[in-house]
Amino acid sequence: MTSHDSEPDAGSTRPFPLFPASRDGGRGHVVVRAIKTGLVMMLPIVLLGSFSLMLRSLPLPVWQHFLEAFAGGLLPRLLLALQYATFGLLSVYLTLLVSFSYAQSDKHPEALLPQAPITSLVCFFLLIGFGDERFSLDSLGINGMFTAIYAAVVSSLCMRFFQRRKRLPVFYSEGSDIAFNNAVRAVLPSFLTIGLFALGNEGLVLAFDVSGFQDLFIRLAEACFGHLRPSLFSALLYAFMTNLLWFFGVHGTNVLEGAFQSIFAHPGLAPDAAVFNKSFFDVFVALGGSGSTLALLLAVLAFSRHRGSRRLMAVALGPMLFNINELVIFGLPVAFNGYLLIPFLAAPLLCTLTTYFAMSVGLVPPAGDAVAWTTPVLLGGYAATGSVAGSLLQAFNLLVGVAVYRPFVRLLDREKDRQAARGMRALVKLLAERQERGLPPDLMRAEGPPGVLARMLAADLGHALNRGELELHHQAQFDSAGSCVGSEALLRWPHPVFGFVAPPLVVQLAEESKRLGELERWVFTEAGRHAAALRERGLPSKTCVNLTPSTLYDAAFLDHLRSKIAEGALRPEDLLIEITEQTSLLFTGESSALLKSYRALGFRLVIDDFSMGHTSLKYLQDNEFDMVKLDGALVRDLTNPRSREIIVSIVSLAEALRFAVLAEYVETEDVRRRLENIGVTLYQGYLYSPALPFERFATFVEARAGARPEDGPASGRRL
Repeated sequence: MTSHDSEPDAGSTRPFPLFPASRDGGRGHVVVRAIKTGLVMMLPIVLLGSFSLMLRSLPLPVWQHFLEAFAGGLLPRLLLALQYATFGLLSVYLTLLVSFSYAQSDKHPEALLPQAPITSLVCFFLLIGFGDERFSLDSLGINGMFTAIYAAVVSSLCMRFFQRRKRLPVFYSEGSDIAFNNAVRAVLPSFLTIGLFALGNEGLVLAFDVSGFQDLFIRLAEACFGHLRPSLFSALLYAFMTNLLWFFGVHGTNVLEGAFQSIFAHPGLAPDAAVFNKSFFDVFVALGGSGSTLALLLAVLAFSRHRGSRRLMAVALGPMLFNINELVIFGLPVAFNGYLLIPFLAAPLLCTLTTYFAMSVGLVPPAGDAVAWTTPVLLGGYAATGSVAGSLLQAFNLLVGVAVYRPFVRLLDREKDRQAARGMRALVKLLAERQERGLPPDLMRAEGPPGVLARMLAADLGHALNRGELELHHQAQFDSAGSCVGSEALLRWPHPVFGFVAPPLVVQLAEESKRLGELERWVFTEAGRHAAALRERGLPSKTCVNLTPSTLYDAAFLDHLRSKIAEGALRPEDLLIEITEQTSLLFTGESSALLKSYRALGFRLVIDDFSMGHTSLKYLQDNEFDMVKLDGALVRDLTNPRSREIIVSIVSLAEALRFAVLAEYVETEDVRRRLENIGVTLYQGYLYSPALPFERFATFVEARAGARPEDGPASGRRL
């Protein structure tokens, strides 16, 4: 399935910043990465909460009547319960997830991994003033998310700090259960961390007369608006602060509700007071939710190249039409995403300006107060103003928002591409290093970013197999007369995010994820289908197909081939089974019998990377292989007299034992001519063609067949 002569150079590797690393040399910030990972891990909860809130809040009288009438009001109660169980406890979930993510990223000792999230949750409860008479349950939901993040990160840092102090006593009981010892070893770091949070929070309570850190945070946010009056400046400041809080995971609208009421809820205090009201912001500024995220959704769908982002936006479209955007805020995510900070703040500010101007000059009537915040875009504009002009203003603001988001969506795509490339290089390098050292690759068990990427790719590979997203390309093989005599089938996986995935990496991940048999069965079936199509078009159908040792030894795979031959889906005479010399060295008498079984079915056998290995020579002596492919190192070092003499010896052996010799890595006419002079008459490499998708390959071969071949010596042996 792979061939080195046609593979792009992996190049040098740099650390992969898509996922954090701390002390092991990775780039990126472990704290920010842990926060973003925690937000993304909440996606199922946020998705359920978004749809339950959408269904409960649809501003349609018919729908609301149906909810109340169906099963005695069961549906509204169920939807409300789901909303409270998801959005109502979002900060609790975030505390646990961010702490857990940070503990894993920072390689917390085993003793701290389970305890860190629990300790963080206790610290969170302390900071929100749990148990205080001024405590509000809203702090457990979206309102408390900033506090949740703060508690998770700082408490995890504290626990790690105390765990590293060698002077602190370590509790350990010989002969006790491992779980028990891990728990007691975490006692002191946990106690000290909780104690610090308790003392610090109590200091805030005494100094500022608040219920805790969360209460102080809200009061400071509201204080920004303490002396303001209704004006364009106040509206811009309110829009800015609301969305800035959302960016840091805080429900800005709820936090600043008191400030909003004190400034904008009293018309007549200023000339602009009649313009600014709740509908002004809900209908014309927060399009799709805070940050004008409906414009972000449209920009991603229209301009993003990343399928994962587009799919998320497609799922989020339903709730966002009703201005419920938590799925995008915490799923994309927008929160703590530096690439989206500027447009997330700028789009609402521009919408505020355009709406203020349109209403001030009379292009659009002022917005009324009786519009539900869940009213869909365009309908909301009409309902708020009683005029089509309101809908047109919403549409214009959406276009403004899309224009603002578009360059940043492209920028985010480019950064994802760079991260993907760095990650892929790091993983390929890890595979090569472990193979060179003779170590089991175990890519999916690797620590840090390479291991994370390997596990991600392994999961994606399963989906790619199920969806038919893998491809089989062909690299042509020519004789010295310039005629195409066959091809090698090469596996290609064009990953939608990471691009080209090196075939050796695909094979290794398939093996580790127990999908190698499925993968190679697909390759053989696809190669057989391509060979049949080539034969029908009168083109050379001989196709070399790589086979790994584990599949070669698998009797079930041999039975699979027998069934395909019986069905007429495979013609053995079209396919040459290709294995590396390194693989052949593993063969025993039992494997030799197995090879004979393949030959009995009609398949011909090829040794790849041949360099006169002792065991390979024995198999040639037994006439079990029909062709050898020269080791690429010999061809690339053809100017070396010793390499040339080895190739001459192989050619002489081929004449005596009657097997074909093919040279890979033939990239220049000079190399081809040197090989021809020493008796090699079959070639594969970039001199003729790279690996091409099937249709392009067939067209290429047809074009070559139509041209008059160059004069040259006849081929010594055809495939």
